[in-house]
Amino acid sequence: MDKEQLSYIEESGIIFEQMGMTRMAGRIFGFLAVSDKSEASFDEIRQALDASKGSISGTTKQLINAGLVQPVSLPGDRKTYYRLNKVAVGQLLRARIQLFNIFADLLSKGRELKKSEDDVSEWLKEVSAFYTWLGGEINAVIEKWENVKDDIM
Repeated sequence: MDKEQLSYIEESGIIFEQMGMTRMAGRIFGFLAVSDKSEASFDEIRQALDASKGSISGTTKQLINAGLVQPVSLPGDRKTYYRLNKVAVGQLLRARIQLFNIFADLLSKGRELKKSEDDVSEWLKEVSAFYTWLGGEINAVIEKWENVKDDIM
């Protein structure tokens, strides 16, 4: 890895941290993004990032669950390799929209369970409505993107 690639990896870590994930998640993502190989083994990632096995193990699981990284196996090799999950961006966002809807339902249920109407009740109502609305808006944007992306790219 050259100096610019290493800098990108560290920058990815900081940005992921600002997005609420761990710095290591960003570093692994950054490494996989700039690596000259399409996938990397657990040990290659660990060595490149000079990190512990536990840190790499837990973080790759988080990235897999987030849909950002995909485990792969190669014919004749027992190791697990990791690569960026190249699913359509719309697919990633649709998974997040489902979480928005689940969160909106949770807030609505909390409001229903409250014994009194107060400012918290109003907040629960507004945030629930916002997340429901936002999910619909994001779906519309995804559909628009899917219709125009070939023209843009």
